[in-house]
Amino acid sequence: MTLAAMTKFRDQYRETISASYSGWIHMLSVFVVGLGVIIYALSQLQAASLLEWLIFPLVMLLVNFAEYYAHRWLGHRKTKYGKLFYSRHTGDHHSFFLEHSMDYEAIRDWRVVLFPVYLIFAFLFGLILPVGYLLSEVFGANAAYIYAAAGISGYLFYEVMHFSYHIPRGHWAEKIFLVIPGWVALRHLHVLHHKREKMGEANFNITLPIFDFLLGTLFWQPITEFEKNQAVESYAEKAKAK
Repeated sequence: MTLAAMTKFRDQYRETISASYSGWIHMLSVFVVGLGVIIYALSQLQAASLLEWLIFPLVMLLVNFAEYYAHRWLGHRKTKYGKLFYSRHTGDHHSFFLEHSMDYEAIRDWRVVLFPVYLIFAFLFGLILPVGYLLSEVFGANAAYIYAAAGISGYLFYEVMHFSYHIPRGHWAEKIFLVIPGWVALRHLHVLHHKREKMGEANFNITLPIFDFLLGTLFWQPITEFEKNQAVESYAEKAKAK
């Protein structure tokens, strides 16, 4: 996909965004709901034991696998039950952002970066509450509340990290993430995933590349080598356009 084709797609996509859409309301709605659930769940704990707290990292690991699974086998594979996700992810997100153009240009572009608001409610009512109820019946309320806090934390972790990879270079918000050890490498892994020839085969983890590593789908290209290749490809495309 050429830069011209991407630019055309962006213009067409933006025309489909409702005039009432607000990127800030979109983002804040997700985080108010998510943080509200986390705070409530943690506030209900009653002298949780170390064994009960071990549920937290285990659930975060499970969310990391769910992230990998959904991205690899639903976001980049046409399936009967994942048509909408495939269309939104491969069709929209990967046409809007290419490896050489990863930055959003306006707040309204957040619509193609963030998950729809309804998804956190689907996650909450479809997974958190029913599984939490079962845990409370078998292991007690603490286990259920820690599970809920961890599950939503994993969801928000995904949203924050994915959003951060599309922040414009030089933006004040980028400076916050630049101080986080390893963030530049994680962003670069996502940039490499947005190469058209790699999006269906590599770097499906968005947060931490745990299952990319374990399942052999981790792809790395040194940043300097990548940028050099991008400069050459950009020059060739401009020369071809002339």
